[in-house]
Amino acid sequence: MLGSGWRSGADRPARCHPSLQADLGGLMTGGFRIEIAFAEDGLRRRSQARGAADFSCGNVAVWSREPLQHVDARSIIIGRLFEKFSAVPPAIECPGQVLTAEKGRKLLTDFWGGYVFVHIGRNGAVTIFRDPSGALPCYVKREADGISIAGDITELASPGSGAVDLGEVARVLSSGDARGRRTCIEGIEELIAGECLAVADGKVALESWWTPWDHVTPRANKDFETFAEDLRNIVCGVAGTWSRCFSSILLGVSGGLDSSIVAAGAAPAARGLTCLTLFGPDADGDERRYALAMATHLGLNIREVQREIGDIDVGRASAPNHPWPIVPIGRQTNEAIHERLAREMPVDAYFTGNGGDAVLCSLRSTIPLLDRVLAEGPSARLGTTLRDICLLTGADRRTVLRHAWDRHRRHGGRHQIRFNAAGLQPDAARVARAAGATHPWLRPPRDILPGKTVHAAYLMRTQKSIELYPRAVSPPHVAPLISQPLMELCLSIPTWMWVSGGRNRAVARRAFDSALTSLVTARTSKGGPGGFDLLIYRRNRDRLHDRLRNGLLASEGIFDPALLDRAEDPTWRGVERIQRILEFAAAENWVRWWSGS
Repeated sequence: MLGSGWRSGADRPARCHPSLQADLGGLMTGGFRIEIAFAEDGLRRRSQARGAADFSCGNVAVWSREPLQHVDARSIIIGRLFEKFSAVPPAIECPGQVLTAEKGRKLLTDFWGGYVFVHIGRNGAVTIFRDPSGALPCYVKREADGISIAGDITELASPGSGAVDLGEVARVLSSGDARGRRTCIEGIEELIAGECLAVADGKVALESWWTPWDHVTPRANKDFETFAEDLRNIVCGVAGTWSRCFSSILLGVSGGLDSSIVAAGAAPAARGLTCLTLFGPDADGDERRYALAMATHLGLNIREVQREIGDIDVGRASAPNHPWPIVPIGRQTNEAIHERLAREMPVDAYFTGNGGDAVLCSLRSTIPLLDRVLAEGPSARLGTTLRDICLLTGADRRTVLRHAWDRHRRHGGRHQIRFNAAGLQPDAARVARAAGATHPWLRPPRDILPGKTVHAAYLMRTQKSIELYPRAVSPPHVAPLISQPLMELCLSIPTWMWVSGGRNRAVARRAFDSALTSLVTARTSKGGPGGFDLLIYRRNRDRLHDRLRNGLLASEGIFDPALLDRAEDPTWRGVERIQRILEFAAAENWVRWWSGS
């Protein structure tokens, strides 16, 4: 029995709307631009040198290299829109007024995808809505005579003096939770996933059409097994649907749970799917054993490629198309490998399991115990969750109970922003801490269980790093696990179910235990590129230190060179220091690029 009104990919092919079908099978470049003029004659000035618009109505014009679906004369979908339920007619038959009614209720309940919806009312009011997954980037620049919106921040700003918001750079470096609506480029904001930008009579307002808090209530009569079945069906639904949009997919895999369930969900529907696993110089960074076992079990081709230190230039900005300086220097080797493979084989899209830890609620704390106490009160079932957490963390019962009580006593167990002052000048750290959280998903209602505030924070973080390369020159990056239907289901699953049996992401493991090899579903180790990062540092230590000591972050009072003066330490503390230095180096390169240096 399929949950949430889905039919499996095997039972029913995903329905991609007619205007998207023409794009299937060819290499697609992406990106879009929306111009909204406040004055009647302002659109002509704002549209100069852009050529004929792909869509225009009133004081709004749209240019797009993304797939477009014309809903009616006043409404358009940029990106990809899919039906959520089989009984719903195609969106092309739903006028824009229907899709915008009741804060987009029909759009949100009956459809999903990676899209931006544009609607111009008969009174001239403009509605711009970004889907809850945030799969399609959407940045906003407000000016006196209108608004520009684009899917690539380089469409809205150019490198040069004053381009960088250094205060926001300091905030981003202080905490993963510090990123909000503002980007690190002056005057450019992000339209947050699930938000609507409403423009009427020259006034601009932001409306929240979708938030995590609307989906955290457990669904009636659902037990662990039913949730696992629903999760399997929805993963197969969304991964299969995305797969049908491309003829040749390159899927990054590690043999971990997240990328493996994407592979399991996508494989039956994909016309061409090749797995790619990267390995580094140390055992921790070599996950070929798991990746190969997964690919063999599913009957998929796999490429194994070593990370090359020669691909790294520690003086080059990684992903300057990204609006926050958070893309690590080590990512340059991924880019180089992708470029080399693209010359050998067709690649229409890059798929990843990114977002899996967040969406599948990978917890390793006492939060599930707190949630169960608050939700159910004292009961014998608390002993089960206590045992699960002990198995998961390796802590004894007394330690778990003490940590649970301490967390509840301090802040009710709710998610709290953690700041990292290492490497920041004291004044910069103080200002960043004082600003606190600005993202709306970090301001939960009072009656939300603490574990759900943590889950929402995880989702917020993952949506800031889903874009790999500029869409105008590269195949799109698709992360099926952040799809709206899956996020909504996972938010509704009680946190104590996610740690059932002492395994993190337990519901997802159960969902795919028959589709994947046990080597993957039972895996508890976690690999990564940490060893490769250490190699980058050791090969380039002097250059990295020099760039930071004499860089813009130091001269602007953000970076504290005292971080560089500490003695090298072979313990985990020394590894943390090296990773922090590499973070600042990546930010330094990004700031120099945007400053025109």
